[in-house]
Amino acid sequence: MQFGVIGCGTVAQIMHIPYLAELPKAALYALVDPAEDRADELADRYNVPHVYTSHDSLLEERGDELDAVIVLTPAQTHANVVVDTLAAGVHTLVEKPLAATLEDATAMVEAAETSDATAMVAYMKRYDPSYERAREQIDGLDAIDLVTAYDVDPDHFRIIDEVYDLVGGTPPADLVEESVAKRRADIEQAIGTDDNLLVDAYDFQLDHLCHDVSALRGLFGEVERIAHVDIFAGGRYASAHLVYEDGVRCVLETGNSDRKWFEEFIRVDGPDGMVKVDFSNPFIKNTPTELRVKRGIEELLDTVYTPSYDESFKRELQYFIRCVEGDAEVRTTFAEAREDLRVIIDLFRTYRGEHPRADREEP
Repeated sequence: MQFGVIGCGTVAQIMHIPYLAELPKAALYALVDPAEDRADELADRYNVPHVYTSHDSLLEERGDELDAVIVLTPAQTHANVVVDTLAAGVHTLVEKPLAATLEDATAMVEAAETSDATAMVAYMKRYDPSYERAREQIDGLDAIDLVTAYDVDPDHFRIIDEVYDLVGGTPPADLVEESVAKRRADIEQAIGTDDNLLVDAYDFQLDHLCHDVSALRGLFGEVERIAHVDIFAGGRYASAHLVYEDGVRCVLETGNSDRKWFEEFIRVDGPDGMVKVDFSNPFIKNTPTELRVKRGIEELLDTVYTPSYDESFKRELQYFIRCVEGDAEVRTTFAEAREDLRVIIDLFRTYRGEHPRADREEP
């Protein structure tokens, strides 16, 4: 299966390109990046035959030869790329978040619905072995009293610079300026304000929080109500109380820090036990996510599972290929990802005193 990689930045270089080079059913056929120097160097490193500076050129010259693409450009540019790849009948895996605005997300959902190509969102945590195993452990609880989701980022680039030899690049200045301006405009439109603190907070949480929202959706279904939201510490941190299907309560804590350790977990407490998925640093390959289960009232059974050292990014790519081949159903759909984006937007609008979930007309 011949793949094009559109966007050759950090996550492309650490995860997607190396794993595509490993997978027997995948072939790196083309790289696309506006920083042509970066794409050329990576093409030499991985023996990729074709390099382009835009997805338009790729589709025009190689569209008939491409089987699939991975779209790894910034979220505000996804719709521009994805609508075209799906219209060309190219199977498309797009990095999270799907978009910065619901309008762009809807354009991609509609493109997916009218295309015969596979469309999938790259929520790699949903393919983590410990996360997948957590479902059966949670189902084994008598009931769910409380869900706690905690996710605070470190300075990822301080860690990345110690571990990987990434290729830099020099994209055209006007293109960067245009992309930054679009992201700012998209954010203001999405959350309904140009307040700098909230714009900066959404700018971070858009890329950060979507993982947690998706992971919680996979375990507990739809958010039915947002009971409380607070944004504090200069916009770097946020907390929220969410109510999921069947009245499941979730306390969500999320933030951005300069520290050097990563911490993200989902903990589920019940009357007779506890299940905790403790995610590992997503940028350090093959560090396993830990699944801890405690049960008992009179006696304690405390078990820690490490189901696999397999990398969730690699498993995600393998699953996407299975979907393309017709051997699996897409688990992380564009439609779900749009609803994840809606949750994030609603968190900010709730903080601003709106009641978006109560006000929204349901289909």
